[in-house]
Amino acid sequence: MFNKCPGSLGNTPTLKVKKCPECGADVEVFSNDVQVRCDRCGFTVYNELESCIQWCKYAKECVGEELYKKFKKQRVAFVGVENAGRSILAEALAREQNGHPNLVFLSGGTDPAPEVDPGALAVLQEENISWKGRPKNVAKLGPVDVLVAVGPEVVLPEMPGAKIVKWDLPDPKGKEMAAYRQTAEIIKEKIKELVQEVV
Repeated sequence: MFNKCPGSLGNTPTLKVKKCPECGADVEVFSNDVQVRCDRCGFTVYNELESCIQWCKYAKECVGEELYKKFKKQRVAFVGVENAGRSILAEALAREQNGHPNLVFLSGGTDPAPEVDPGALAVLQEENISWKGRPKNVAKLGPVDVLVAVGPEVVLPEMPGAKIVKWDLPDPKGKEMAAYRQTAEIIKEKIKELVQEVV
């Protein structure tokens, strides 16, 4: 009968007050809130340190350089036209071989295909990587720290502050499996170089 009353729960949320970094107003945040908006200016205030560091534009000055560098995740997006072949391979292989917890790999296309290239999926299976995602639009990835164009035909979207990296990967689309394997091997080497560059 009383199971919907917050006081009847074992983990009753606690309330704390944080300062809005945008306008300085007090913002009430419950312990189970991920984020709340400031009533005065509408700025998003994050409850957890890691979320604040990842998404708040004032994070570096609020928490200091050392903590910021320790927790800030670099979002790396591999961008193709269709997000069906090379960019998918790059995202999947980067996730597989990455040992850095502060790197997050994504991929997207400027004109996404309806489905992933079967040749790319076959190569990933050979690498013992299961892929269930669908091609995504790069515009829907959110903020990104590093944009990697997987081919010269890719026109990268404007993302202020993002580091731009351009790869000239051979496009295996419509070719034999050997072409997909060759592209995957090139990507593995380029990922090693990229990780050293951005970490």
